[in-house]
Amino acid sequence: MGEKEGLLPFKLIEDETGEALTSYSGLPLVVETCEALGLAGLVKQHVQIKQRQRGYSESEYVQSVIALIAAGGDCLEDMERLRSDGGLKLLVGELPSAEAVRFFLYGFHDEKLLEAKSEQGAFIAPETKPLAGLWEVQREVVLKASRKEAPQQATIDQDATVVESHKEQSRMTYLGERGYQPVINYWVEQDLILADEFRDGNVPAGMDCLSSFMRTTRALPASIETLYFRSDSAAYQHKLLDTMRDGIELNGKRVPVYFAISADVSEALRGKIISLSDSAWKPLRRLTEKGLIEGRKEWAEVEFIPSDASVKKAMKPDRYLAIRVRPWQGELFSDGNSYHYYAVVTNRWEMEGEEVLRWQRERCGSVEKVHDVVKNDLAGGVMPCGRFYANAAWWRLNCLCYNVISIMKRKALPKSFWPVRMKALRFHLIGVAGKVVSHARMTFLKITEGLIGYRQARSQLVEFSSA
Repeated sequence: MGEKEGLLPFKLIEDETGEALTSYSGLPLVVETCEALGLAGLVKQHVQIKQRQRGYSESEYVQSVIALIAAGGDCLEDMERLRSDGGLKLLVGELPSAEAVRFFLYGFHDEKLLEAKSEQGAFIAPETKPLAGLWEVQREVVLKASRKEAPQQATIDQDATVVESHKEQSRMTYLGERGYQPVINYWVEQDLILADEFRDGNVPAGMDCLSSFMRTTRALPASIETLYFRSDSAAYQHKLLDTMRDGIELNGKRVPVYFAISADVSEALRGKIISLSDSAWKPLRRLTEKGLIEGRKEWAEVEFIPSDASVKKAMKPDRYLAIRVRPWQGELFSDGNSYHYYAVVTNRWEMEGEEVLRWQRERCGSVEKVHDVVKNDLAGGVMPCGRFYANAAWWRLNCLCYNVISIMKRKALPKSFWPVRMKALRFHLIGVAGKVVSHARMTFLKITEGLIGYRQARSQLVEFSSA
C-alpha cells in the first residue's frame, strides 16, 4: 500500500496532455455580453486616457476589470489570479497585469480639479473627461439593453451609501469613519443603474439631488411615457419637488413625474401630526407571505403646506402622509406622547394612502439591495487607492459590471436566474471548471453537460447583439 497523499483517496498529477484547464468556464459569457452590447466600440468612442501606457486599449482594460469583478476579485492584485488561468487566456485573450490596471485607473485622476476642496468643505467634484466618458458608456449600455422592449414606465430609486476607506485622502462620513458617499439612481423595472455620482464622505446625501436626477433622465429611452421617483429624506428639497411637479422634458416631450419621498418632520409638520384625532389614524399593515398583518405602525392623511414651498395656484398641493410608531414599551415614557413620527410627501392622489406608503417603502428592497450587491457581491466596497478620480472610476466600473451582469441574466439565462445574487451565479456558472482544447485551428470548451443552457445562452446573446 502506497504512502497516503491526503485524507481523501485520490492523488494529484500534473496535466501532461497539452490541454488547458480553466476555473472560470462561465466567465466568457460575461465577456460575450460585453461584446453583444458593443462595449469595446463605446469605450473607444467615449474614453481616452492621455497618459495610458502602450499595449492594451481602454476597451481591453474596461472589459478586463469587468471580468475581474464578475469572477469575484475585489482588489487589483486578484488580476494575477485570472492571468495565471491558462484556459481562460485561450478563451478571452491575455489580460493586463494588476500594475497596468492600476496605472489605467490613475489616468482618470486630475488633481487640479480637487484644489477647491480645502476651500469649500463639502464639495461635489466635477468629473474628469475620461470619467464623464465612462458614464456615456454606461448610458448607452442602458439604452441598448432596453431598446427592444420599448418600456413606457420607469421607476427611479435614488439613494446614497457610505463606502469606508482608511486612505488619508478620504473624508470623514456622518458615521464617524473615513470614506466616500456615492449616489446611484436605479431603474427598478429593468434592474439597471442609470447613473452614479461618486462623492467624498463629507458630502451630505441631500446635496444637489436635482442635478443627479436630471442626469439620470438622459439615460432613459425615448419610449418612456411616465416616470416614478422614490427616495429617502435626502431628496426632500422643494427645488426638486417643483421640477417633478411640472414634469420634465424627455426626448422632446413632456413626461409626468410621480414621486414619494420621505419628508423632514419639521416643528410645523410635527404640530399638525400631533393635532390629529385618534380617529384619523389607521393601521399601517405589513405585506407578508400570510397576507397583510397589523403591527405597531399607523398612518393618517395630514393637510400641510411648508412655508418655503412654491406651490402654484393652479396646481394641486402635495399630499402628506403621516406615520406614527408606538415603541415596544411606550408606557415607560413620561412625556405623555410615546410615539415616533415620520412622514412621506407624494403627488400620487389616485392611490390609497396605505398603498402609497408600502410602494415608497419598496425602495429599501431595491436600491439598498443594489448598494449591497455593488459593495459586497462585487468590488465597490474596496477602494483601490487614495486618488479620488481613480476610485470614482473603480466605483463606476463596478456599476457598469452590475449592468452587464443584469443584462446577461435577462437576455441569456433562464428567468429563474434573474433574481439570484452573485454568490449563486458564480457557483452555478462563472466559477465552474472546464477544459479548453485547441484542434484544427479551433478552440473548444468542454464543460459539464447541461450547464444552465450555456449553448442556448450564447445563441441568445448573438441574437441580442444584432437587435
